[in-house]
Amino acid sequence: MPSSDLSPETAPPAAKVARRKSMTRKPTQAQEKARSQASDLAVGARLRLVRERAGLSQRELAKRSGVANATISLIEQEAHAPSLASLHRILASIPISIADFFAIPTSQQNVLFYDEADLAVVTRGAADLRVMGSERRDKKLQFFVEHYQPGAGTGREPLVHDGETAAIVIEGTIEVTVGEEKRVLTSGGGYQVFGSQPYRLRNIGKTVAVVACACTPPMI
Repeated sequence: MPSSDLSPETAPPAAKVARRKSMTRKPTQAQEKARSQASDLAVGARLRLVRERAGLSQRELAKRSGVANATISLIEQEAHAPSLASLHRILASIPISIADFFAIPTSQQNVLFYDEADLAVVTRGAADLRVMGSERRDKKLQFFVEHYQPGAGTGREPLVHDGETAAIVIEGTIEVTVGEEKRVLTSGGGYQVFGSQPYRLRNIGKTVAVVACACTPPMI
């Protein structure tokens, strides 16, 4: 029916019209990108499943993990891709390991070859982490290829790995923070962490930083 045929009684209130417009507003490019990244990893669907199996509401999970309720909701809607540290905190409060969370099928092959596109995605976006050997759940060593955009890193929450981690900077400039100590590493430099030392990485350069990292036992 044309709008000119609407009487004052039948015309929709201005608030309803505004609400309809807001509901049909197209998402921004950044929102679409975040939604695509989260959807590719299927983090949201998995998180909702394990949360419901544990009998937890979003609010209770947020309280346990210290992650905002709104963030939990966005993750489950595939509208936000969490950092590895945030995801670890969320899953540890359920609890479930990251390995079980992604539920990667076991492979019995003893020799695995990869092209760049074959590496399993851990996170995408400003901090892009890919991993080898995801098919073998019985592996003792794990190898990551990490790309950090300028200003990006592992997140505000430090990584804690009860094992041994060694990495080398392939390209760019990385700041490594361990406790109160900070070191700046450039191409060819590296670090090795023993035990449960909390640490963070951040790209303080102006170009993409590339890091090759190995850890044992596996994180994922």
